[in-house]
Formats: sequence, structure tokens, C-alpha cells
Amino acid sequence: MGQASAIIVTATSISGGIFVSTLTPFDEQGEVLFDAIADQAKRLAQIEGVLGIAVNTTVRERLTLSGEERLEIIRSTRKGLKPGQLLLCCVGELSDAVIEHVADCKAAGADAVITFPAKWEQGYEDQSLQQRLATLADLTDQLPLPVIVALGKGDNRRPALSDEITALARYSDKVIGFDMGADDNVLHYDQDYFALKSVDRPLACLPSSEGALFHNLNTGGDGVLSCLAYVAPHEVSALYRASREGCFPEAQAIHNRLSPLILILNSHDAETREMIYRAAAHHRRLLVSPDARGISKPLCPNLKTQLHKTIDDIGLKPISWM
Repeated sequence: MGQASAIIVTATSISGGIFVSTLTPFDEQGEVLFDAIADQAKRLAQIEGVLGIAVNTTVRERLTLSGEERLEIIRSTRKGLKPGQLLLCCVGELSDAVIEHVADCKAAGADAVITFPAKWEQGYEDQSLQQRLATLADLTDQLPLPVIVALGKGDNRRPALSDEITALARYSDKVIGFDMGADDNVLHYDQDYFALKSVDRPLACLPSSEGALFHNLNTGGDGVLSCLAYVAPHEVSALYRASREGCFPEAQAIHNRLSPLILILNSHDAETREMIYRAAAHHRRLLVSPDARGISKPLCPNLKTQLHKTIDDIGLKPISWM
């Protein structure tokens, strides 16, 4: 049985710290190592500034998991969290089809869901923007958990997105925040951030970019929802805290220290990036195995060596149980 949380999740409750986006551990045969999920959650939960964990956020990985596996990942992660820490789960595209799944996520222990807006216009082409948004607001109101909207980047980003998400935020009280996307385009971030802050109610803006995290936090991010926090949780938490306290030279120094690692992460395609994250988390004893389901090509030995050397040279704070 799941361990459903009784926490009331609001924009305020997801602000003020970091959410770590984790990866699922697999063995060599592609089976999920559920006990290891609880273990890695326990280690991350000990770190100052960690508000909670986000699961099933990697699109490629999520598509390889069955519905029951995704729910068991939520249950296993919940076992490792402290009371009061939040568990976010990604359910993919927002549609009528996910309503039942969101209810199952809640029963398994999730506190809020992350969903993508990429196909919100499908099926409503003949409606005006106002009609589409009213339909979507009705849909979000039916969901039994609060919603964090994950914004797109680059070619996946539509020109009118800022206007649409701002209007949706005004329509639906269930929308409590926005994953601001991994886009390193600071103009996009600033445009979205200031548009959302024009809405007359609290909304949490959670930057997730690696390369532009320093800039985005200085613009005014309310928290961090980041894969980078998976391999450098102490440092990302310290970067967030220094930025929020106005200690910009300290924040810049932390960002500069992380830059060699960020450069490796941002220099490859999506599958290679995932394998780099897996190798880094495994090297840091957060992920019991670097194996992935659905990726047959291993990480290049030279790249793996470079990654490990970079992590060691940076001198990231050790991950421990205490």
C-alpha cells in the first residue's frame, strides 16, 4: 500500500529550497532496484535545503516504465523522505487520460504532479484561447493533486507560450508553480518569470537550467527543480541560498566551480546526458548502478574517465547518511 501524504501543497511550500530530480536504478537485466530507490532518497533527504524529490521526470526513462513501476517508484521514494518533505512526480502530457493516474499517484504518496503543456491545444483548434484555457482549467480542477507546469525549450517552445501560461495560472487555482525548463536562454526565462509574477496570486517559479542557473536565481527563482542537484545537491543548495541572501560573489564562485561539470553535461545529446548523469550519480554513491533500461550503448570510456576526474577535481561535498 502507498503512504499517501497529508501535506497541503501550495506555491509557498514548494519555494525556499531545492527539489532533486532523480533517476531510477536498474540492474543489468533492466529490472528496477526498488530498495535502492529508498536508499538514495534517504541520502538526499539529509541534505540541508532539500525540500523534496521529483521522480519520473526524464521523458525517455519514464516511457520505459510501466504504470505500476512508476507508482512503486513513488512508494519507494516516499519511504526515504523525512516527514514534511515533498514528493513530486511527472505524469507527462496533461489530458483527461491522466486523471485516474494522478489519483493513483496520490494514493502512492505523491504530493503534486508535474505535467507538460506541449499538446494542450490538440483537440481544441476551433476554440478561442479563452475557451481552451477554460477547458484546461476545468481539467486541472478535476485533478486530485496540485499541478506544476513544465515549460518547454528551444524548438518545443511556442511564441505565445508566456501569454498562455499566464492566462492558465489566472484561471486555475490548482496550478501552483512552474518548472521553468532546462533552457539556457535567459531571455526566455526572464520573459516567463516576469509574466508569471504579474499574476495576482502566489506562483512558484522553479528554474531547472544547469548553465543559466546562476542568472535565473538572480532574476528571482523561488526554488530549484534540477537534475544538477542530483549529482551536486550540497552545492546547488548553497548556490540557491547565497543567491537568495544576496551573497552574489559567493553564488558566482559556486557556479564557477560547477562550470566544468555543467560543460560536460551540456555538450551531448539527451541519451548521452542521461548516461553521464547516471555515471556521475553512481560515482557519488547515490545510484547503485549506472545501467539504464532501453539504452544499449554504454558511455564512452574516455568520457567516463573525464567525468570522474572532473567530479574529483571540483571536490564536491561527500554524500553521506548523516
